[in-house]
Amino acid sequence: MNRGPGWAFGFGAAILTDPAAAQSPQSPGTFGWGGVWGHTWFVDPVRRLSVVSLTNTALEGMMGRYTRDLRNAIYADLT
Repeated sequence: MNRGPGWAFGFGAAILTDPAAAQSPQSPGTFGWGGVWGHTWFVDPVRRLSVVSLTNTALEGMMGRYTRDLRNAIYADLT
């Protein structure tokens, strides 16, 4: 799964290398993945945060607006 600019592929997960390019509030080194049936997970080791989301929303739950909104809501409380 290509998450776009600012992300690289690591052993078994995507790794955030450039938060500014990815337009992400996550820390560099955050890693995660999503599945086609609507699950996504990520680990932010800098903030000691692990998130797992299980939905039945096919592609939206893997890499759509839902995942961005969920991420942004979580990080809004951390800043």
